[in-house]
Amino acid sequence: MRTGLRRWWELGQVARASTRLRRGARPQEAEDARRELAERLLGLRGLPQKVGQVLTIAELGSQTPGFGSLAEAPSPLAPEAALAELSRRLGQPWRQVFTSLDGGGIAASLGQVHRGVLQDGRAVAVKLRHPGIADAVRSDLRALGWLAAPLGGWRGKLDLSAYRHELAQMLQQELDYHHEARLLREAGARMADVPGVVVPVPVDALIREDLLVMSWVDGEPLSEARRWSEADRRALSTTLVRLFLHGLFTWGALHADPHPGNYRVSRGPEGGPRLGVLDFGCVKALPAELTTGLGRLLSLLRAPGSEPEPRMLLAAWVTLGFTPELLEPMAEVLPAVSRVLLEPFLQEGPFHVARWRLGERLTEALGPHRWNFRAAGPASLLFVLRAFHGLVRHLDVLEAPIAWGPLLDEARAPSLPPPPLPPEAHAAGTARYLRVRVMEGAHTRVALTFRAEVTAHLEELLPEGLGPRLAARGLDPAAIAASAVAAGLRPSELFHLDEGERHVRVWLE
Repeated sequence: MRTGLRRWWELGQVARASTRLRRGARPQEAEDARRELAERLLGLRGLPQKVGQVLTIAELGSQTPGFGSLAEAPSPLAPEAALAELSRRLGQPWRQVFTSLDGGGIAASLGQVHRGVLQDGRAVAVKLRHPGIADAVRSDLRALGWLAAPLGGWRGKLDLSAYRHELAQMLQQELDYHHEARLLREAGARMADVPGVVVPVPVDALIREDLLVMSWVDGEPLSEARRWSEADRRALSTTLVRLFLHGLFTWGALHADPHPGNYRVSRGPEGGPRLGVLDFGCVKALPAELTTGLGRLLSLLRAPGSEPEPRMLLAAWVTLGFTPELLEPMAEVLPAVSRVLLEPFLQEGPFHVARWRLGERLTEALGPHRWNFRAAGPASLLFVLRAFHGLVRHLDVLEAPIAWGPLLDEARAPSLPPPPLPPEAHAAGTARYLRVRVMEGAHTRVALTFRAEVTAHLEELLPEGLGPRLAARGLDPAAIAASAVAAGLRPSELFHLDEGERHVRVWLE
């Protein structure tokens, strides 16, 4: 596994291939760039391949998926080398444990899986962590230090270092197969009562930190279910939604790695659809406030009668973990935003994913507040959104709409009283909001709105590197902020900076 400067150089090549893909004007250019990006991600394994597996979710149902190889790829180790490595980790020749073992495994981002048969006749999956992958992951996370300076260098309330920590914590857990074996046992106990679900069973005596042996789950890729009858596809869709909702509201733990390689579909003993759920290294334990906040939101939106009061929705979003300073200025659009985002949960009849148009409708509902909403979200939602996105894509491929409402009630979604309203803190004659806008030509690159009280921390909110340029023009952000606070935060322009095509404006209104 390549590490150090060489790996950093290769990560740079990934970034360049990604840029080529975004800019590809002609179909053939885009296809060539997609192929190059997939090859580079696959060659690096680790975190880059994890990113690629997220891309496979967006390609579900495509006849020519460009990133499909990232879900299930050939083993990077030659068969003889893989078997020798397995013997080393077992502490004995593999033939003393297995009657047969396929040396040509299927590789994922952090490990590879081989099919084998134990001496007692059980068919098993043997998961082998890639040699050197732990060092590579640490190197990748150092290379992602830019996550602490999002939106082109915005700091202060927009510090996203929590996202880097969330990602690092999950990857470290995925590297420990003792941890995954425990999650497998817990998932098996939880999902035993969910009809049509199969989870591998770990073989405890053969588990090491870098080796996991578990029962083999037969089946075909989830995409094969598109050929099934509508009734069977509807049953499979119901199982997928049921698992997601129970994870959110009943178990407090969500399978958060929904790429296609982690599912298998088959027929049960009586011919009914069966879903095999694989790879439990990435399971997100949900903080209590997340479940509470989402439950409150749904209670407000599902209540019969008039539209929920915006400030009540605001308080629920804040309970969910959103930053109040960023969310409060857009309270008036929260009813529309909430209904678009949570629409599947709110319908009692079948929900048609293909008709949702989430991106288009959400952009319309947010209007100029889209930057605020993006920046306000908590890092704890990172893997929840990943799981939700994967679920929606799987449902889109299956094309068998089902009703989420009854399944939500079955999952015992908490029906909580509305949270207390946030206090009003606005005096007549003072500004309500601090606004920051960065334009490049006619295009808005950043548009953020804070509560006016945040003006006291103005210096922390400015793009990195802007301070010296302001100082060169005799502008001192700290002094400007202090003056505005002393004047009672009256509506006014605090400063503007014009540098060619780039225009920065900061004002109170």
